Amino acid sequence: MLRKFAVLALAPLFACGSTDAPHTETDGASSTGDGSTSETSGEPAYRATIRRTSFGIAHIQADDLGSALFGQAYAFAQDHVCTLADQIVKVRSERAKYFGRGSGDAFLTSDFAYLALEVGPRAQRMWDAAPAEVKTAIEGYAAGYNQYLRDTPPGQLPADCAGAPWVKEIDALDLARYYVDLGLLGSSNQLAGYIGTAQPPGSPLQLPGGPLAGLGTLTSGGFGSNGWALGAEKTTSGGGMVVANPHFPWTGELKLWESHVTVPGQLNIYGVGLMGVPGVLIGFNDEVAWTHTFSSGTRFTFYKLTLDPDDPTAYLYDGASRPMTAKTFEAEVAGEGKVSRTMWYSHYGPMLNVDPIGWSGDLALTYRDANIDNPRLIEQFLGMDRATSLDGFKQVFKTVQGIPWVNTMAADKHGDAWYADASATGQITEAAIAGWQAAIESDFLTGLLYQQGGLVVLDGSDSSYEWQDSGDARAPGLVPFSAMPQLGRRDFVLNANDSYWLANPAAPLEGFSPLHGAERAPQSPRTRVNAMLLQNEAPFVAAGEDGTFSLAEIQAAIQGNHSLTAELVLDALLARCDAQHVIEVAGSVVDLRTICQLLGAWDRRFDPDSVGAVLFREYLAAYGPDSVLDRGSLFNVPFDVDDPVHTPHTLIAPAAGQVDGALVALGEAVVNLRTAGVPLSAPLKQLQRAPRGSVEIGVHGGFAKEGIANVVGYNGGLNSTLLPKVGRPPAIDGTAGLTERGYVINYGSSFVMAVEMLPDGPRGEAFLTYSQSEDPRSPHFRDQTELFSQKQWRPLLFREADIAADPNLHETVVEGR
Repeated sequence: MLRKFAVLALAPLFACGSTDAPHTETDGASSTGDGSTSETSGEPAYRATIRRTSFGIAHIQADDLGSALFGQAYAFAQDHVCTLADQIVKVRSERAKYFGRGSGDAFLTSDFAYLALEVGPRAQRMWDAAPAEVKTAIEGYAAGYNQYLRDTPPGQLPADCAGAPWVKEIDALDLARYYVDLGLLGSSNQLAGYIGTAQPPGSPLQLPGGPLAGLGTLTSGGFGSNGWALGAEKTTSGGGMVVANPHFPWTGELKLWESHVTVPGQLNIYGVGLMGVPGVLIGFNDEVAWTHTFSSGTRFTFYKLTLDPDDPTAYLYDGASRPMTAKTFEAEVAGEGKVSRTMWYSHYGPMLNVDPIGWSGDLALTYRDANIDNPRLIEQFLGMDRATSLDGFKQVFKTVQGIPWVNTMAADKHGDAWYADASATGQITEAAIAGWQAAIESDFLTGLLYQQGGLVVLDGSDSSYEWQDSGDARAPGLVPFSAMPQLGRRDFVLNANDSYWLANPAAPLEGFSPLHGAERAPQSPRTRVNAMLLQNEAPFVAAGEDGTFSLAEIQAAIQGNHSLTAELVLDALLARCDAQHVIEVAGSVVDLRTICQLLGAWDRRFDPDSVGAVLFREYLAAYGPDSVLDRGSLFNVPFDVDDPVHTPHTLIAPAAGQVDGALVALGEAVVNLRTAGVPLSAPLKQLQRAPRGSVEIGVHGGFAKEGIANVVGYNGGLNSTLLPKVGRPPAIDGTAGLTERGYVINYGSSFVMAVEMLPDGPRGEAFLTYSQSEDPRSPHFRDQTELFSQKQWRPLLFREADIAADPNLHETVVEGR
C-alpha cells in the first residue's frame, strides 16, 4: 500500500539515494536537517510530490511549472548535489578561490577563461531575454536545489562534497551562467586552457597553452551517439518508434539523469536531462519521442591573424591595422588574495594560445563562436518538452532556434519520423568556402587543423571571410533554420555522428555548407552498421522476415554488439590462417592454428561471454583509426560515394613477395596478450570492466574501429569536474587500450531507450548504464549498471497505473520558497 510523506524528515535519507527506508508521516513541517521539524511560516511558494519507483526513478507532480521544476531539482540534488555544486564553482570563476592555483595553474586558468568569456554578463543577457515561463522554470529549479541543501546537514551530503565550503545555495543567474557554459560544449567550453593562457609576446606572463593535438575533437566534443527514429513503414505497430543511445561520460557533469515531470494539463514529459538542467533533453511525452546525437559540424571558426609588425596586439584587416581589445579581470586565489590578468580579444572573439603555435610576433589565432550568445537554450528544451504534435515540435526549432550542438531524430504516434541538424552554425559565402578549401591545400596550418578534425581556419585579415547575416536566424551571422539539413520520412532516419548526409541512405541530404559537415565522404563503421540494421540487411537481419521492428526487435538491434569490421575481414583472415600456419613476430614464431580456430568459433559479437572478441580487438590495434574509412592498410576495396553503406570492404592482400601484414598483426596481438598474461580464450566480460565505486562490473560493447552500435570505452578528458573520476593504469604498448586491469570503461552508452508511440500512449524500456545516483551509499549507485551488463531492460513507467503498481513506490511531498 502506498504511503505518503511530507518532505522533510525524509531528506537525510534521500540524500544518499534511498527509497526503501521506513519514514514517519509529518504534516505542515519543514526540516531542520537533523530529522526534527520546525513550523513553516506562511504559505510555501513551491509544492511538489516526488514519487520514486524501482531503480530510484523520480516522478514529479505539481500544479504549476515552477513547483514541478522545484521538485525536479530537489530530486536531482538527492542524487547529484555535488556535481552541480562543482560546476557552479567553475562558472563563477571560483576554483582557485577554493582549491588554489591547481597543477600548472589549471584552476586559475579556468577561472580567467570563464571571466574572459564573460559568462556572468552573458547570463544576465540570457535572463533578460528569457520569456516569463523560462524564468519561472529556472527560479523554481534553483529554489528546489536550495531547499535540498537547507534540508540536509552539510555532513550528510555525499562524501565527495560533505561539509565542503563550496557547496552553497544558488540563484537563477548562477544557473544561467551554467547554461551559457553548456551551450558552449562544442566550442568555447573546450577551449578554456587555450583562452585563459593567451598572452602577447613580450608579456611577463608566459604560460603553456592548450595542445595542438587537443583540437582534434572540438568539432565532435569527443562524444558519440546513435539516434534512430522509425516511421510507420518500419514498425510492426504502425506508430513511430525512437531509439536513444547517447555515448557520454559515466562520471562528471556530462552524465544524464532520469525523471518524469507532470503538470496536469500542461506538461507530461519523461526522459533524461543534463545535470542541473530543468525538463528533459532526450525522451518522450504523450505525442512525440526524440533523441539527439552530437553534430559533426563546426560550432565555431578559427581566424588566423596577420599581426601588425609594429604591434603584436594589433592585426591587419583589409589592409589597415586594427587594435585588439584588452580587458583586465581579477580572480581570488586561496592563500594569495586577488590576482589580475589581462585578456585579449580580436573583433571575432578571444585570443588563443595553442602549443606550439603560441602567439608569435606575426601570427596569432582567434575564433568566433556560434553559441557564445545563445539565450534560448532552456526555451528550446522546454518548448520541445511541451510539444503536442510533431508539427508543434518542429515549430519550436523554427521559432526558437536554440539548439546548440546536436542532431535531432523524432517520431510520433502517427508514424512520421523527422531528422534535423539544427545546430548553431556560422554562415559564410560560397567564395569564402572556396577560399578556405583552397587554403587547406596551400596553407600548412589550415590544412593541419582540417585534417585533425574538420576544423575551419579562415583568413582573419580579409573581411570577405566574415559570417554573413541573412536576417532570419537566431543571431546575426548564423545559418537560419530554414537552410539547415532536415528530412521527414515514413521509414526511418538515423545519425551516428557522421554528418547529416545519410540521415536516410535512400535520400541523401546534399547542397549544404561544409561547416555543417561533410557530404559524399566515407562513413564510420558505426554509421554503416546503423544503416544496415535499420535496412534489415544480412548479416544484420534485425527486423525479421516482415522487415518491420517490434519493440523487442529494435532493442535486440541496438544492443546486438555485432561487429561490422569482423564481418568485412574475418573470413579472409581465417582463410590465410589455413594457408599459412605460422608467422614470425619480433623474433618469435607464433603458431596460428589454435588461434584461428578460436577466431573461427567466435560469434563476431562483443557480448559479455564472447570468446574471441578480445583477440580480434587486439588484432585491429595494429591499424590506425582512419584505416576503417577507405582503402589502405586494412581494406582493399575503397570507399564508393555511390555505395557508401557497403564500402570500403575486403581485407587487403599482401604485395607479391611480401610478408602478410594481416597475419603479422594477428601474431602481434597474440604476443601482446600473452605478455599481458591474458588468456586468448578470455570472454569479453572478464577484461572489459566498469568501476562503480569499489566494484568492477564486466560490460559488453565495442570500440569505434570494431563497427558496433553499442560503444563503450575510456576517455579521461571529456568533462571538467573536480570530483573524483575513474582512472586507469597506463595502456600496454601496442594494444587497444589494454591495461593491467583490463579495459577500463568510463564512457559510452549511457541512457539506452527504446520507445514506441502507440494510439493509447508511449510504451518502452530503457536502462541508465551508470545508474541513477552518484552517491555510493545509495542502492541506486550501481543497480542499473548490473542490468546493462546482463542486457536486462526495465520498463519505462509513464502511465499512472504502472507507477502506482510499482512494488518499490515511495512518495514524498516537498515544499519551499
